[in-house]
Amino acid sequence: MKIIKKYVGILLVVVLISSLFSGCGGNSNENAEGSQDNTSNTDNTTSNDSQNTTDESNQVTDQVEIRFAWWGDTLRHEVYNAVCDEFEAENPDVKVIREPASWGDYWDKLATQTAGMSAPDVMGMHPQFVSDYAGRNSLADLEPYMDNGVIDTSNIPDTIVQDGRVGGTMVMVSQGVTFTNMIVNDDLMKEVGVEYPELDWTWSEYAEIGKEFADKAQEKGLDYIFSDDLSSYSNTFRYMVRSDGQDLYTADGEIGFDEQITTKWFQYWKDLRDYGGVIPDAATVTEINALPLEQKPFTLGKIAVAIFPVNQLHLYQAQMGDANLVPHRNPTGDDGERGEYLEGAHIAVSAFIDDENKDAAARFVNFFVNSEDSLKHLKMEQGVPANEVLAEYIKPLLNESQQKAIQYVSETMPVAGTGVYAPVGASAVEAAYKDAFARVQFGTQTPEESAEQFVQEALAAIEDAKN
Repeated sequence: MKIIKKYVGILLVVVLISSLFSGCGGNSNENAEGSQDNTSNTDNTTSNDSQNTTDESNQVTDQVEIRFAWWGDTLRHEVYNAVCDEFEAENPDVKVIREPASWGDYWDKLATQTAGMSAPDVMGMHPQFVSDYAGRNSLADLEPYMDNGVIDTSNIPDTIVQDGRVGGTMVMVSQGVTFTNMIVNDDLMKEVGVEYPELDWTWSEYAEIGKEFADKAQEKGLDYIFSDDLSSYSNTFRYMVRSDGQDLYTADGEIGFDEQITTKWFQYWKDLRDYGGVIPDAATVTEINALPLEQKPFTLGKIAVAIFPVNQLHLYQAQMGDANLVPHRNPTGDDGERGEYLEGAHIAVSAFIDDENKDAAARFVNFFVNSEDSLKHLKMEQGVPANEVLAEYIKPLLNESQQKAIQYVSETMPVAGTGVYAPVGASAVEAAYKDAFARVQFGTQTPEESAEQFVQEALAAIEDAKN
């Protein structure tokens, strides 16, 4: 029954996206992320210095302070700060303390904060980790706020709404739907003289194209690298595992992959690393992973292929000028089996805060996903808006790269599968994965040794989480 509901949800979203894409015009208005608009802050403070507001009787009313944490790059910070400013302007009784961070730092910090029961009032949440937080009762039940209308879900398809339910509790609200996929700098590929398939390629083809790129770049004296080292990302590992007929987790919350597929994955990237010029060396990868978007070699035109959610395409395009960036599907297995699955961006509320803060947090969540004043800044920041009315509203606001992203999502949706939420213990599995690929990158273990250790650590993490 759950699978059926998932597929119904996918069909609903296809209809939503198709209608959105069919109505996209040729507007190329500069988006808020790439503009020189200085009305929003980029630090952890708000633009409103006042700690109190004054009502019509000139009596001071204390503000409720809520903390809002998210991950992203500098441009996303600008967008989110602008949304916070809009919310404060319309809700002067609430002050939003902003806590932006990079992806890695965000999850490290959130885990520590949650353990100390000091998590932010409102937080970005990812399906990869939600079970870990929901299973430890650290996320508030949002259903009462949906029932009383504080969080309005009337314009969000019910299956997308229900996608925020984990273990029977409504712990997330969807901001939008998207895919994480490869982005190819077509200009670099043409400069080096390497052709590549339009949309689909296998993992074997990806490796061969990478080696051809490295050889021709060296012949021409071009200091380019074909691809980021995608073994750094557990989500990419999941695509490869899914394209081999497995998955990271099973529907009943167990580990779904084995040592053989893990060894194959680590060996694949070791071979490309050893070849030279296909992916960066280990030390460079460590540096790249710590860089903001605007300083990454891909953004600087030094690497031809990167991976990130397609809704972020416009952020890179804003940094890279006229570069022709092409969304590309993740490689399939040699038999054509796919790894893509429908992904979404979500927002959650802490269970550790009092009722007054929960009420203010719920109002903020509602504003974030259901307000034109929010979506005029967000646009495609978190994918196609879950709110169908606002998906229509943003159409004339989209620039060319955002329209390209919608087209890609529309074309990929019909071939995507469904994924299960990671179970409690997934954060520990993620940490173990980081250590595992680093051991192979730096040569302290062979792919076989690191795969064996990682699988055992993953199994133990899931088992420990049950106790």
